[in-house]
Amino acid sequence: MVPGDVVAVEEEYSEGQNVYVDYDTGVLRVASVGKLKLDNINKVAEVIPARRLKSPKKGATVLGLVTQVRENLAFVDIYGEVALEPRPGRFIEYSGVLDGVITPDSVGADRVDDVMNFVRPNDIILARVMSTISPYLLSLKGPQLGVIYALCSRCGEVLTLEGGSLKCPACGNVENRKLSTFAGSKLIRLDIRRLILRRFQ
Repeated sequence: MVPGDVVAVEEEYSEGQNVYVDYDTGVLRVASVGKLKLDNINKVAEVIPARRLKSPKKGATVLGLVTQVRENLAFVDIYGEVALEPRPGRFIEYSGVLDGVITPDSVGADRVDDVMNFVRPNDIILARVMSTISPYLLSLKGPQLGVIYALCSRCGEVLTLEGGSLKCPACGNVENRKLSTFAGSKLIRLDIRRLILRRFQ
């Protein structure tokens, strides 16, 4: 349930935790995100709050998926944190998806005419969190940060790393990205397809 959802009419139930009466319409509405619980004995409607998402701290390294690039901004679904020290590879997945954004200034290049030259939709990236509120400002500055997995923009196959560029093993398409030093590495193991599908769930 999300804020504003109708859960019952005032004549049937009274408002409980995280539920309020909309006096204009006589219905009970949800006040916060959570799961609806109807007490049919006492006739009380309440919403049990959803588990609170962990918020990344400034400076944390996060893993995310670029969902779109528009107006020279890249929008990112943040899935969790990656521990790079003392040993890289530990991925702590969040219970939900957070919002992030990459600006031209945070790409990590001297000149950025088009963010699409550095990241593209469906790229999985490592980035550093630079702000404390959502949408989180993400930075790709530094050799460890950038794209670690990418899909071919022509056929959708996973691109492979060849000589500093990404090449499609299916159609031969060659693409450039701002690559992380972990691109092509097996130190960070992920179920790429599952993560990409999370944006549609």
